[in-house]
Amino acid sequence: MEITSANYHLLSPGSTPRIAESAQVESKQVSPSHDSSQATQGSDSTPNDPFLKVYTGNYRSGAVDDPEKSARLDSILNRLSKNEQAALIDNNTLLLDDKFLQLAEELSDDELRQFVAISSALQTAPLVGGDQSSRAYSGTQQVENLVNSLSGMDSATRSRVLDKAEGYAEKVVKAPPSQPTYAAQDIWNYMSAAATANDLFNFNTVISKSDDINATLDQLEQFDETQQKQLLGVLRRDIELGSTLMDQLEERDSAAQNAILNYMTELDISRKELVKYDPLGKTSSVLDFDNNGYSVVVGMMEDTVSLLENYHFDDEQLQQMGEQLQQMDRSDQRAYLAISKNGLETLLGDVARAGKQIDMSQHQAVYETIDGLRQDDQVRELVFRSRMGEESIHDGRRFYEQKSLGEANHDVAEMVRFLTADAWLTEQVDDSSADQVQTTRLTHKLLEMGAEQRDQLIQDLNHLGQEEHPMAELSDEALQEVYGSFFDRTTTIAHVDDLNELVAAEAETRPELRESFWQATELAGERVDQLLQVLEHNPPAISEQVIQGLAEQKDLMQADERTRVEVEKDLNKLLNYFSEEHSHHEKLDYLSRAFN
Repeated sequence: MEITSANYHLLSPGSTPRIAESAQVESKQVSPSHDSSQATQGSDSTPNDPFLKVYTGNYRSGAVDDPEKSARLDSILNRLSKNEQAALIDNNTLLLDDKFLQLAEELSDDELRQFVAISSALQTAPLVGGDQSSRAYSGTQQVENLVNSLSGMDSATRSRVLDKAEGYAEKVVKAPPSQPTYAAQDIWNYMSAAATANDLFNFNTVISKSDDINATLDQLEQFDETQQKQLLGVLRRDIELGSTLMDQLEERDSAAQNAILNYMTELDISRKELVKYDPLGKTSSVLDFDNNGYSVVVGMMEDTVSLLENYHFDDEQLQQMGEQLQQMDRSDQRAYLAISKNGLETLLGDVARAGKQIDMSQHQAVYETIDGLRQDDQVRELVFRSRMGEESIHDGRRFYEQKSLGEANHDVAEMVRFLTADAWLTEQVDDSSADQVQTTRLTHKLLEMGAEQRDQLIQDLNHLGQEEHPMAELSDEALQEVYGSFFDRTTTIAHVDDLNELVAAEAETRPELRESFWQATELAGERVDQLLQVLEHNPPAISEQVIQGLAEQKDLMQADERTRVEVEKDLNKLLNYFSEEHSHHEKLDYLSRAFN
């Protein structure tokens, strides 16, 4: 009866061999042979099978009827103490597999003892890992992975790996095999032990995934011990992602490294769950229903590394970003990353087009614009809410219609693009009525809108500013030419008190005069509501002359023939005039000379 590589057989009194299923085994006692001090080794034949030998640990036994294989295993076990023999039998389902036997024969005595210690420590389940769909953990499977990994290494690499793994194994609180209970102390003991097993589990996973373990270890050793443990968590999820993160953090200031790694570790060890999205958008949920979703949290890790790979931030900027993210809740973190990613793409373009990492020291104004947006609480709230549909209230709680995942991501990107474009224009275009609180005014109004109305408005406005070149590459003149219509509207919306009145006034304006209408309302600035009253309470013959006259003045400003101060002075006179009672003829006469 030969033991397979996956399992070894167990013997119970009076039974035939069977596959191991339980950790607690009542084995047939076999008198020892060769060296009676090796209590875990069986030797004598059984009456039914003179070649059968049984190997008994503390809670698992294995039997083999191949004399050659038994001799090889005896030789390996004789190099270990009694406790080490029991541990090897208990924890290694590949005990009688040729791959393990060959590996053990190649290991020195010290390395074999290291293997046993590591195998024992791997029986303690960690807190991390297996969190996408199941938290099932198999210590024996981890040992199989270790055997497979070590078998494929040269002796120098193997020794290096065992030394590293042993260091992590020494910190693990060994969890004895027992039935789990739900007593508070038992739960605390389990959690405490599991926390000590994270580093070894991560390391074992990394060496099983890595195509070049020496290169991975070389990279890791550029960091201190605490940072190495944090990086192992990222590497466990994705070797390439972890390697890219190490590339970007090497030779950085330790404070910057720690800020990013502390944030990444918080994401790595956080509780995650599998979230199903409604593809039809017919489900209502709380706003943050998927904050702990596996794909969301892992996606945040990927987006963070992508930012570091695509843009070179200096140490101070990197530290600031990591520390800001650590201080935010998950909703704000998601919005912060979305603003960073989509905002930088709006101003600097697709990094793939640039073909290289973009040095942010050459784009200080861009960095300040994006950082101002992502640090704004109201902006983050608006961006985060953009991923959801209409709001409703049930039993005092707010619920939001779920959008499909694709629609949600699209609408978030569109909102960030809109806010970024307006913020950049506010900073770069001198000759406008926009001011430093324009973003605050816009976000406040957009948050008051229903989701459908808001999404449509953002889509319509973004279409006005489409341009294949990144905004930061455009001159002031080009910005005005490409984004003038966009900025006239956003500035007007920011200043107007009654958005519905503004929409109604545009609808009442002849289509051929609508661009002039927006030029006029932008020029009015904070007095736009007074201008709307003039347009509403006067017939087309007068209101159209007002619109055309103001639009012409704005054209003169852009041609540097008049200054904004001069035009605003005339505008204020006009608004003051129309606030008084005058006849129709008097108004027409005034307009004929208002801007001369």
